[in-house]
Amino acid sequence: MTRRGTRERLEDIRVAASDALSFAGGLDKAAFATLPEADRRTYRALKNALAEIGEAVKLLPPEVLERHPEVDWRGWAGLRDIVTHQYFGLELPRLQPAIVEELPVLFAAVVAELTSLAGEGQMKKE
Repeated sequence: MTRRGTRERLEDIRVAASDALSFAGGLDKAAFATLPEADRRTYRALKNALAEIGEAVKLLPPEVLERHPEVDWRGWAGLRDIVTHQYFGLELPRLQPAIVEELPVLFAAVVAELTSLAGEGQMKKE
């Protein structure tokens, strides 16, 4: 097994966050309240994406977290444990504010970090 670096972990978060935002797109509070009964596929897809985000966040180096105090890194890491260990008792409607309001903030920070890393890579080549 190869060791994954910061760039790969950030990319994992970017993809999972993009997926979660796509899955949740168009779901209002009432639609969230009917998950998982109304749409089991979306429910499970959101759970998986949130778990992936939390797992990757746990593995980011402290300097990345410090550069983006606007993100509740600890909350995202803890959410992974909640999503993973609540099994069938997870109430996704309670997570709607995090998905709708906080996930775009996380996504923007991750994209900024990836852009910065890409710029550093270009500078090293020159």
